[in-house]
Amino acid sequence: MIRWQRKGKNRHPARTWMVRVGIALIASSGAYLLGAMGGVLPLELEAVTWNNIRIISGAMILGCLLAAVGYGNE
Repeated sequence: MIRWQRKGKNRHPARTWMVRVGIALIASSGAYLLGAMGGVLPLELEAVTWNNIRIISGAMILGCLLAAVGYGNE
């Protein structure tokens, strides 16, 4: 069983990993969204029947949730 909180100011390495992955997802999805709105990247995929913006926003929400769980009560 993983102990999520340590005594002192250090957070568990799994929580640190969750924060880093969450922020990376937010940053990469945000960059893709800005590129798509600027016309540099495609916003729709031919293989997917709905707009790609739903996939981008889902990745951003997942990143926000991962970062929030990783930070906890800090």
